[in-house]
Amino acid sequence: MLAKKIFIGALCAFIVLILVQTYLKPFGDMILSGVEVKARPSISSPNDVMSGTFQDTVEAWLKQNIGFRGYSVKSDNQINYSLFNEFSRSHPRRIILGKNKQLYELPYIDNYNRNTVLPRKDMEAQVADLKKLQQALARKNIRLLLTITPSKASIYPEYIPDKFINHDNLLKEDNYQILLPLLRRYGVDFLDGREMFIGFKKAGVPNIFPTSGSHWSLYGAYLFTEKLIERMEGLLGRRMVHIESKRIITSREPIELDKDIARLGNILFTRSLFTEYLYPDTRTDAPANVFRPDILIVGSSFCWNFIEYLDRHRTFSRMNFYYYFNTDYLYPGKKRMAIEKDSFDWHRAVSPRDLIIIEANEIALGEIGYGFIRACLDAIGQ
Repeated sequence: MLAKKIFIGALCAFIVLILVQTYLKPFGDMILSGVEVKARPSISSPNDVMSGTFQDTVEAWLKQNIGFRGYSVKSDNQINYSLFNEFSRSHPRRIILGKNKQLYELPYIDNYNRNTVLPRKDMEAQVADLKKLQQALARKNIRLLLTITPSKASIYPEYIPDKFINHDNLLKEDNYQILLPLLRRYGVDFLDGREMFIGFKKAGVPNIFPTSGSHWSLYGAYLFTEKLIERMEGLLGRRMVHIESKRIITSREPIELDKDIARLGNILFTRSLFTEYLYPDTRTDAPANVFRPDILIVGSSFCWNFIEYLDRHRTFSRMNFYYYFNTDYLYPGKKRMAIEKDSFDWHRAVSPRDLIIIEANEIALGEIGYGFIRACLDAIGQ
């Protein structure tokens, strides 16, 4: 009987502690990584209660705000990882633990498996618009360059767990293999990051993708940036700032995007996912009268690592990064502004440029430019 009373008392105390932490938060909690839409209880009519809609909003709010949520989520995830080598299945992009501690996001594996291959006519329509834009900009003495950034799954497929590979589908062409001949046939200027990284891998270059990250590594992005500057010089016909590596630093602690998936795993001992990372110690090579172009970049999160090098070494006079064509980051300074498409000033955005770079990752070849290409063509009268 005494043991039963102690158990009930401890249970009540635990519930009270959770309630106090939920509403007053007197104690610190572990921070969870990732982005989620904040929920809040809402009711607009009595029917919301009868239909259960109000109860659903309360449940969603409680899941996000319950006391010690960070400790609870990370403890649960850690147990799942330690016992079953798996991460939470509730994560929107689902993290997969591959061989040799290589982490993947499931959408990249799905893309490698050719689960969503676009119709050739849709790909060709995109390429035709790219060519039209390239020609329209050329008349204004502005160059256009499409950069294709690689997927970790296509560069390191050997680390994907066998149960996640659809071998029958691999016989089909993927979106990249459909796109490349079209770009060549239409004469669109492009830089092929997938071919580049496969070449790096064959040459034995290590760490071009980090084990704990979904994006290319800072080291891989540095190698890409060197090739990008060479291509920009070829299009512009001018000597630009070069970036040179004085030495390569080895680290057991990853920087920024090199640990993006590991953070999203939200386990207690994230460092157990880290391996070895390479970071170039770079210097600026800028002779007198070197050309610093005015650049506009339109693309995804794969741009951040090479923008880091372009910005650090002041390779441009001015640069805007249209992140998913929703947010504008102005450099130098990384001033952030929302892009208001209804009142967008296309003359100011496009006319002063020397070069416009459109980045497209392998996983998103069906939405190159995120609406920028067609909107720009419409705005400049094509």
